[in-house]
Formats: sequence, C-alpha cells, structure tokens
Amino acid sequence: MATQDVMQIFAGKIYKVGLIRFVDVPSDVSRALGRGSPHVPVKGEIEGVPLQTTLVSRGKGCYRMAIHGDIRKRLRVDIGAVIEIAIERDEDSREPVLPPALVLALRNSPKAQAVFRRMTTALRRQIVRYLVSVKQPATVERRVAKFVRMLERRKAKPANPKARQKASND
Repeated sequence: MATQDVMQIFAGKIYKVGLIRFVDVPSDVSRALGRGSPHVPVKGEIEGVPLQTTLVSRGKGCYRMAIHGDIRKRLRVDIGAVIEIAIERDEDSREPVLPPALVLALRNSPKAQAVFRRMTTALRRQIVRYLVSVKQPATVERRVAKFVRMLERRKAKPANPKARQKASND
C-alpha cells in the first residue's frame, strides 16, 4: 500500500489567519499526501468528528488545513487548542451535482457555461448549494435564470495570465 493511502495521524495547534482558523500539517504528512499539488483534497476526522476539506500550500512543500467553524463549535475549541487529526487523501469527486434547470440553462448559453467551468470546484459547489436551498422548483428556476444572466454579462478573461495582463494594459 502506498504511503498516501495510509491514514495520517498528527496533533496540531489551532491558529488564526484573518478570520480562518488553521492547523499546520507536519512536513512528513505533507509529503505523504501532497504530491506537489497546491491543493490536496482530504477526508478523515478531528477528535472523532468527520471531516472533508482541502489542504492548502503554506510554501516549501508543506500544507495547512482550515478548521471549519462547525467542527470547532462541536468540539468547543478555538485558537491555541491542540487537536488530534486523522486524514487521508480523498480521491472521490468533489464536483457538485447540478440541478436539471442549471444543466439546461448552461447548455443553452455557451458563454455562461465557459465562465461557470472556469470557477473553482468549491465555488461551483457553493453556488449549487445556494441555487437549490429553496423549497419551490419555480424559485430554483428563477435563481438559475438570474445566475446565468449574471454569467453572460461577465467579461471573458483570457485563460493565459500573460494574455490577461496584456488585455488589462490595452
């Protein structure tokens, strides 16, 4: 069994950056899970509470992990607390399941579809969560229509950062 497939267990002290609480992932765990990627999807638990999150780079091949507010509240911990974490790389898809109204609307608007696909998976998940967080199908359809109109109004940004810089200088 490969190292990255093994549950990695470590203790970490919670600290704050801006509004977000983090725990640094030890360098040996970072190496085992990272594979050089700037973002590493992981699953596991913190003090027995289930967790699914993404490690983010803190430089030099090491990562940090955000400690979500719902987990902190459930465990009654905050800045300065030392917590035990057990994580492994999460190979499952993180893509959101799109509601049929959004699938149809994006299919009918190639520009909106292109803008939506350029968004991060996390942002797409958050948008889908908002779109379907209502009871009435008619409300979902109204939200989808409004969202797609907003995407269609967005200026197209070149995918290449150098082209984007050149476009902003023109």
